[in-house]
Amino acid sequence: MTNKRFCYREPNFPDEGYLALLFMSATDDDNLRFLYPMMPLYPSLAMLRTKIKHFKNSLDKRKKLTTYGVIVIKINLVKKYPLRKEHWANPQGELFEKDYRMTKFREMMADMPQLYSVIVLPSHYDTKTKKWNYINWIPILLTTSDEKIDNLIKASDQSVDESANNMGIYSIEYTRGFDLETGEIIEPKNTSPIKQVDC
Repeated sequence: MTNKRFCYREPNFPDEGYLALLFMSATDDDNLRFLYPMMPLYPSLAMLRTKIKHFKNSLDKRKKLTTYGVIVIKINLVKKYPLRKEHWANPQGELFEKDYRMTKFREMMADMPQLYSVIVLPSHYDTKTKKWNYINWIPILLTTSDEKIDNLIKASDQSVDESANNMGIYSIEYTRGFDLETGEIIEPKNTSPIKQVDC
């Protein structure tokens, strides 16, 4: 019997990428509305648009949920955070609640997104193509300690390739509305600069 190997591959995280948050509602109850963060890390706006349109069409066919708006978030790689065998070998007793991830994205959007980082996970390594699949996990405050990050990892049941030796920490460059039909970024109407206050 051989010992399982952990954390020996170096993921080649992209320098930048795009996330999508969808405004969704139930087709039979207009009062049921929620913000749904998609899992993939998209390499381009064109890819994001294609995948979201396909997802929206599949929902429309089921006639239970509909997408009525899209927010796009551009993120940039800041650093890599080491993964260790202990993250899998010594998991926390309690796992996150089912909607923990959605709650954290809602909190970020209700606050100032630039005060947050987004953790990107290497979810799978294809040994045939030698390519990684990445997913965006959760936003964390810029002030989050390493100890808190370790505890988040241990308390999560999110799939991560156990051969990966790092996960990515990304800063938020911007959050904007996105027009699925035209593929254009929707700039905010209020473009006046923020006034600085001398204290």
